[in-house]
Amino acid sequence: MTMRCSDQDLRTRLELGEDAGWEFKSVTFRGDNPSSSQRETWADEMVAFANTSGGVILLGVNDDGSVQGMSRAQLDAVERMVSELCRDAISPEIRPQIYRVELDGRAFMFVEIPAGYAQHEHAGKSYERIGSSKRLMTSEDRLRLAQRRGQARFRGFDQQPVPGTGFGTLSERLWKPLLSAESLLDPKVGLEKLGLLVANEQNTLCASVAGVLFCTEAPEDLLPQAAIVAVRYRGLDEASGQIDAQVIGGPLDQQIRHALAF
Repeated sequence: MTMRCSDQDLRTRLELGEDAGWEFKSVTFRGDNPSSSQRETWADEMVAFANTSGGVILLGVNDDGSVQGMSRAQLDAVERMVSELCRDAISPEIRPQIYRVELDGRAFMFVEIPAGYAQHEHAGKSYERIGSSKRLMTSEDRLRLAQRRGQARFRGFDQQPVPGTGFGTLSERLWKPLLSAESLLDPKVGLEKLGLLVANEQNTLCASVAGVLFCTEAPEDLLPQAAIVAVRYRGLDEASGQIDAQVIGGPLDQQIRHALAF
């Protein structure tokens, strides 16, 4: 998720309604302070987003997408409550990005919840986001989430999943020679065993960093630093003057051969 939303993007979102990444919450006030009865619901929604893929909660927006509008004092009070819930009511704490947004003269709060690094809970309960609603996690759900996030924290860099990739990202020309005849019968499983495909936190198969480096034609397109920059100087240091330079891309084995040739 990102806060880079234009007014038109926000209007479109309000018209479309809630989904797996967006939640609308109206706010009731006592004077300028939000009613404490809302605390539990807000905390549960934030936990659900943190335990899934992250998301945005629009506070001060009704279920139908209409903006109720808040004063400066009310915005201050809502921000304090959100910050307090994230710090004191949710375990482990989460760190949202909180923005004040105005649309057509009506102010509301844009709370961006990142995907968590662990299993988060409120009042001893954990939730996950399924479509436009939250769901109480079972003990099996919690165990699987804890295992996935625990494993992800201890993965080496080359085993990290690369977002937006999958089996189709990898070039058959490059991965086929790496697999045995048996593994070729089910290449996805074979590539998983080699660590070239890995499951992300949502249990979706992605190309790993190693998979991108070895099995894509242009890894630098997915990993901006995945290229070798080679420079030749006249002498022993930069001050001697540059003779030639080359950015060497392509699959990792090709980069090594070309770098040695250079």
